[in-house]
Parts: sequence; C-alpha cells; structure tokens
Amino acid sequence: MNITSPRWTRRAALATLAGAALLPMGSWAETAQAFPTRPIRIITPFAPGGTTDVLSRAIGQKMTELWGQPVIVDNRPGAAGWTGIAAMARTPADGYTIGLTISNIIYAKSLYTELPFNMEKDFAPVSIISRSPVVLAVLPDFPASNVKEFVEAIRKEPGKHSYASFGQGTTAHIFGETLKLNGKIDMVHVPYKGAAAAMQDLLGGRITSAFLDTGTVLPMVQAGRIKVLGMSGVSRLAVAPQIQTFLEQGFTGFEPVGFFQVLAPTGTPPDILHKLSDAVVRTVNSPEMKKRILDWGQEPVGSTPEALAAAIRSDAEMFDRTIKRSNIKIDAN
Repeated sequence: MNITSPRWTRRAALATLAGAALLPMGSWAETAQAFPTRPIRIITPFAPGGTTDVLSRAIGQKMTELWGQPVIVDNRPGAAGWTGIAAMARTPADGYTIGLTISNIIYAKSLYTELPFNMEKDFAPVSIISRSPVVLAVLPDFPASNVKEFVEAIRKEPGKHSYASFGQGTTAHIFGETLKLNGKIDMVHVPYKGAAAAMQDLLGGRITSAFLDTGTVLPMVQAGRIKVLGMSGVSRLAVAPQIQTFLEQGFTGFEPVGFFQVLAPTGTPPDILHKLSDAVVRTVNSPEMKKRILDWGQEPVGSTPEALAAAIRSDAEMFDRTIKRSNIKIDAN
C-alpha cells in the first residue's frame, strides 16, 4: 500500500480543509501557535491494560514532555470500541480531545447494520502510530505447532473449542471467522472488551485460543506462557522471525495488518491537526518510543494527516474484501 500516493494526499487535504471551512479566516495560525494551553484528553475505547491503553499512555507521556501540558488517557470500553470513539466525535473540534484506536473503525460500515458514527463525516485523521499484525495464540500444551495442526485438532471436536477476540467486529474477530470458514471448523467466538481480558482468560485455560495483537502476545511468548501458531500479514516480523504468517502456511484471507491511529473530531482546524500529528511523529520517532513499539511487535510509523487519510481508504477496501469473503455481518443491537 502506498500511503503517500499524491492522488489520495490531494483528496485528504481537500477533505480536511472542507471540514474546517467555517473557522474564521486568519484564526487557524493563531490557534495553532498557542495550542495547547490546557490539558489534552486521549479517549481510548478499550479497557486498561491492553495494547491500545498502554500505547495511549506512552504517547500521552511523551506529548506531555513535548508541550508541558498534561495529556490524560480516558478509557471508555464497550461495543468493539464504538462507545468511546463515538463519544470523541461529539466533543468540540478544538484539538483538546482526540481518540487513539485500532483500524477496525475503518471497515465498521461493512460489518454493522447500524453505527453511532460515520467514518467519513465524523472524524479528521491525525496520524498512524504503528502497524500491528494479529496472531493466533494457544497455551504451550495445546497439541499443535502450526495452523494446519490447529485446524485438524479443532475439527476432531466440533463445537467444543473457542477463540477469543478483543471485540466484536475487530480484526481478531474477522480473522477468527475467516479461519472457521477456510478450515471448515466449528469454534465458539468469545468477544472481550479489550486484549488484556482475553489474554487473562487464555492463560487461565477458560478459552482454547485467541486472536490478539502482537503487543499483547509477544511478552507472554517470551515468558514461555503462550505459543503462537500463525500471524497476519505478508511478511514476518523482524522482532519475531520465528512466527510464520498464515499465508506461508497456505491460508489466505489473513493478509491485512491493522494499525493504531489517532483521530480528532471533524472540523478540527488543519493547523491543529498538523500540530497534533507532528507531536505524534516526534514521539514515535524518539529512540525510546521506537524501541518500545518494536519490542511490542509493531512497526513504528508516525504519519501526516494526509497519509492516514490515504491509508484509511486503502485499508478499508482491503478489509472489505476479506469481510465479504468471510460473509460476516453483525447486529449492533
């Protein structure tokens, strides 16, 4: 995917400018120059302890150091992240409330009959923080060392096994249903309000397997408490080269890789969006933060608002194709 395509960049820039058209002339630069003059709130639509929460707090701490203003994380879990992110969209478009979330929001319209937000109308892009594959994780004593052996083991006991995701309609859920269809297996989906709770139940043996982000899983792999059978994407991670992709193992439909992103309410002035984006880029590219992101099994990015807008369009199309192949539809009620 080319997130710097001139065509998408021009469209994103025009959309951003249109969203701020009602702001009085001459006030953008003045507002951006003073920004921020009070605390900033990052709404994180998942429970504390998961990768989204940890990443939000790390980003917030660095932003506080950059600006000298407190950056506060506000956890609002529920409904696959829709509760918190929809609340963020209804806040004043002044840059003082932003949202940090995963890429499931991008393709939500392909999954749900009703949503409390409109991706195209309610949000202004700020920056991509990092990209993160989703992995299939099991306990070390599960009788499988790869995805094929996992499918064979589950097929022997239809309906007796389960897989966890970090929420209805997330990439984890999509990949779980894709594996059920491709592997012709019967597993129960158990959605959680974030990755931390799913990992806790996996470690406790209350679920058979889990599709989770690499940031949540890799520390447990390194501790010998979890093993990973496959990973989404088209190439292996540099920090975990031993983990094969689903594609390498002959399973298609797992090529997309999700990302963590920062969004603001639509209508936020372009200069404010770029000041927020610049802070994210500087944070992500700091040696300390870059190392932490890599250690979490993610690829550091840090992008402009225009580049995020292009990525949203491209990834929406890619995930939509996967959703249609898997025939997933969710009732928001």
